[in-house]
Amino acid sequence: MVVAFLVGIEALLYSAARSRQGRARKQQFLLGTSSPTARAIPLVDTYLRQKTVKSNRLQRLIAFKLAVVCRHAVHTRSFEYLLLHLVRTASAKPRNSFNNMKRRVIL
Repeated sequence: MVVAFLVGIEALLYSAARSRQGRARKQQFLLGTSSPTARAIPLVDTYLRQKTVKSNRLQRLIAFKLAVVCRHAVHTRSFEYLLLHLVRTASAKPRNSFNNMKRRVIL
């Protein structure tokens, strides 16, 4: 009985530690602190690299700094609200423009 109790406690401690590690790993990934480099999508990266071969040094620097700012902005709650607002306005626009087109028909 005591052995089963000890095994149960050991399993509980092991699963709690794994859960804590998983949450920490997820938080690092979401905050962008897990790796200094961005995630790669090989097919898209190759295509875009070919399209941007002739960019100069200043353009590359501007793109790099803008990407850093965007990465920091994306990991905020306000960015989520901004996306929600854009989705709501974009989904409402087609209905409004369709209704407006019906009214503007002139014979």
